[in-house]
Amino acid sequence: MLTRYLLTAAFGVAIAAPASAAIIIVDASSIQGANVLFNEDPQTGPIVEGATQAGTIVRFTGSTTNGGDDLFASGGQANINGALDSSTRNPNDTLALSSLDFGLVGGNTFNNLEFNVFGGGATSATFTLLDNEGTAFVFTSALGNGSNMFGFQGIDGQSIASASLVFNGTGVGAVQQIRLDETISMAGAVPEPATWALMLFGFGAIGLGMRRRGQKERGTLRLRPLT
Repeated sequence: MLTRYLLTAAFGVAIAAPASAAIIIVDASSIQGANVLFNEDPQTGPIVEGATQAGTIVRFTGSTTNGGDDLFASGGQANINGALDSSTRNPNDTLALSSLDFGLVGGNTFNNLEFNVFGGGATSATFTLLDNEGTAFVFTSALGNGSNMFGFQGIDGQSIASASLVFNGTGVGAVQQIRLDETISMAGAVPEPATWALMLFGFGAIGLGMRRRGQKERGTLRLRPLT
């Protein structure tokens, strides 16, 4: 009876894990993340790196509409462009971005994300966000002229491991104002439901063993004759 009860309790804990964990798109104004900054200004190359205000490195890679993979990053609120366009007379012109990928170095994750897709001729973008378990959440959104603010959030314990942005047509001018909230690992965190289930089962097995041993010892007792 005791074993049956504990197994039932363990099963109940195991199935109590949240089934609605997800990454969702939200109004960017609801995100209050920390700015990703470029302290070494500017950077050019196939990999550019900014940092959160906590000091965690954010690594960016991508591609431009001419088929290259060099990016140009300037300081302030994380301004990412394609590489400088040497074909124009204006030395500040940059190539349009056709894609941009980024994530935190070291396997860290974040639970809120906000960015601004700015300029260019692209009319739509596809955003693919991987969660902390490797599941992809894909969103397709229309783009207007000028500023396009987007926000994403992990809910019910989900966090974001990386983001991939792909733009159609002639690409976009820049991705700016990148803000995110880094997920902080807590020592002594509450065990997962499956862990609780194993703990309950283990405690039940120990208790049952002690109970049977007590019954066996009592069965071997003998009354001593009165003298």
